[in-house]
Amino acid sequence: MVFLALTRQGLDELIALNNASAVSVWCGSNVLTEAEYDDMSGMNISCFVYPLASPADANFSSALETIADHHPEEKIWIENLQ
Repeated sequence: MVFLALTRQGLDELIALNNASAVSVWCGSNVLTEAEYDDMSGMNISCFVYPLASPADANFSSALETIADHHPEEKIWIENLQ
């Protein structure tokens, strides 16, 4: 199972609910600073080099394709912002 966190709060909730090393988590560059990302080494978190704030973002479909390439045949769960 793969998760796409769109906010820091969503990422923090995923980490609190699960050991982040047990699932794959992706997020945009707007969710973590480089230093925070470095501090999370050992967790299975990948951070895009561009921000992802919502499915309306121009890069959103590309991000989903990238995740699908890295995790074939796995469901991608996306944080709902409503």
